[in-house]
Amino acid sequence: MGALRGTLTYSRFFVLGDLPADLAGSSMKRIRASAQQPLNPDEDVSERHGWCAIEDPMITELDHDSVFFNEYVCLGLRIDRWVVPKPMLNAHLRDAEQAILEKKGMEKLGRKAKADLKLFVLKKLRRQLMPSVKSVDFVWNVQTGVARFFSQSERIHLLVQELFEKSFRLKLVPESPGTLAERSGLDARQSKVWEQLEPFTLAREGGRP
Repeated sequence: MGALRGTLTYSRFFVLGDLPADLAGSSMKRIRASAQQPLNPDEDVSERHGWCAIEDPMITELDHDSVFFNEYVCLGLRIDRWVVPKPMLNAHLRDAEQAILEKKGMEKLGRKAKADLKLFVLKKLRRQLMPSVKSVDFVWNVQTGVARFFSQSERIHLLVQELFEKSFRLKLVPESPGTLAERSGLDARQSKVWEQLEPFTLAREGGRP
């Protein structure tokens, strides 16, 4: 969603740190290492995230031409997640538990046996399903240091910050009044005034101004 299609709602970030002389050469190997890897139904992992091509989330074999466009770095944050409908899981779990009880002549299963059975049934159902795939566009202008990420979810913000810093060895900082003030280059007098400012709200309790 975002830069190439869909909504234009995005969050702004600033990139902090000194860019290497050869950004592509120094980071491409780490970008590839952080590319999305498909989920395996037999893993004890329900969700995984990684980079993909911005134009197609199914493309995870990344190279220079799919990431670097003039002064822009363009990537997709892909999030894969197993989604097994709860009614389906409960129905299959109930049948599996009943089959074991009848086979072993037992009245009920213990807590650990139930947990192991649930994991077994869950993995079995995953083999019959495809994980859900979500992709969020990330565009970074390396000349201005401004990055746009086409999601406003704080949880997903943390994912892209972690992945970005791992891939580029630079800090990705969400836009705020503080970061804007710092980047604007305030002089000594302006900095002193800024430090003395206190939060102020224009809304009163009950929603009336």
